[in-house]
Amino acid sequence: MPILIVTLALAAAAALGFFATSVPPHIIFAVSAAAGVSLLAFTSPKLSLSLLLISMLFSPEIGFGALTGSRSVVVRYDDILLVIIFLSWLARTAVTKGKPFITGTPVQAPIILYTSICTVSTVLGILRGDLRTEMAFFYVLKYVEYFLLYFMTVNVLESKDDMRKYLTLAFYISLAVTAYAYVYYMTAGSDARASAPFEAAFGKPEESEPASLGGYYLIVMGVLFGVITSASGPLSLWPLAALAYIFPAFLLTFSRASYAGFAAMMLTILFKTGRRRLLILGVLFLGLIALFGAKNFSGKVRERVEMTYSGQYAVNEVSVLGVRFKLEESAYSRYAMMRDVLDKWLPMHPVLGRGVTGIGLGDTQYALLLGEIGLLGFMAFFWMAYRIYLAASAVYLWYEETWVKAAALGLMAALAGLLVQASGVNTFIIVRIMEPFWFLTAIVMRLYVLKKQRVGEALR
Repeated sequence: MPILIVTLALAAAAALGFFATSVPPHIIFAVSAAAGVSLLAFTSPKLSLSLLLISMLFSPEIGFGALTGSRSVVVRYDDILLVIIFLSWLARTAVTKGKPFITGTPVQAPIILYTSICTVSTVLGILRGDLRTEMAFFYVLKYVEYFLLYFMTVNVLESKDDMRKYLTLAFYISLAVTAYAYVYYMTAGSDARASAPFEAAFGKPEESEPASLGGYYLIVMGVLFGVITSASGPLSLWPLAALAYIFPAFLLTFSRASYAGFAAMMLTILFKTGRRRLLILGVLFLGLIALFGAKNFSGKVRERVEMTYSGQYAVNEVSVLGVRFKLEESAYSRYAMMRDVLDKWLPMHPVLGRGVTGIGLGDTQYALLLGEIGLLGFMAFFWMAYRIYLAASAVYLWYEETWVKAAALGLMAALAGLLVQASGVNTFIIVRIMEPFWFLTAIVMRLYVLKKQRVGEALR
């Protein structure tokens, strides 16, 4: 045995020596970093989740070129990080006794069904020759990535104390993201729009995707409003201050779909909570006064909204249910995408769609759902959203802790806002929105499971 150990050690040393002398330094660095992250994830999954939480917004992109005229391969460092951490967590789960491989949650079945439909539809599209294999595989993997994060987070989280610490970290991350958004806006020129970190280079606002930041803020503000409606005394002051700091950055995205999502989010909050409705309405009223008090600022916001249907840019005439009106180019492209899906793509494959990437890339989630995975996938998607909302509503009613009620209400409000935003944005496939969303969903679903387990134990 000692001889075998020495032989293996010498062989490993020789392999490492050859690797170090024949491989470029950046490859060595990448492999070493991956090995370090793997070791961290294996020995401390909770610490690796903190690292992943930070990387969700503060992660640069790696471009690999265009796959088609409308889709390109874009990998972010946190994509790689997530895969490494997930595989390490799988390895740890395999050698750890006494823990289930996957914790059952209310959204487990719809997630599995939705993922299966995406996979089957895409495989059929490849077999028909409608899709490019490498492009379809890459995007299906991107769709599944969010669910890997969800299942891993649900299984790693064990106590409410862990969840509260992660939410606290997420709050500080949102403050840092907002600071970046303000700096980017102030340095990007006259056509600037607030953008998330590493979304676009400084001085190149035309490359930014402000709707990503807008969707992320719907999640953050949903939780903050949740704290306001649940906290008492001085505890309600800090979320008000945070909202005053974040809300202008949200407006500076000039994302019309995000604005509509905010309206849906606020209606959900007012509907779900019977507490402090007057306070919420008062905050909104003061926010509007402050907005319209800043003439230059409010003028840009109003101009961005009004240009959708009036002015020199609204030149594309459309007709919906007999009502005729005009839209500017970007809004018209979303209308045209949905029209093409309903008139052309969906009738060809109504049940399972053409497969992921089968209709190109249109800036509306619902056109993608219908065109790519058909009516069956469309229904599975909304079943998944319904189960999330239902479980979050139960958690909101079951718990009395302020932060738990804030997380549950924030998830319900964010879900409503994102569903509305998705009418004009590919919300549910955008990494910077979906990773925070599924992380928050995992926390709320874990709280649901904990309550169910305690009730079950009490009944025994």
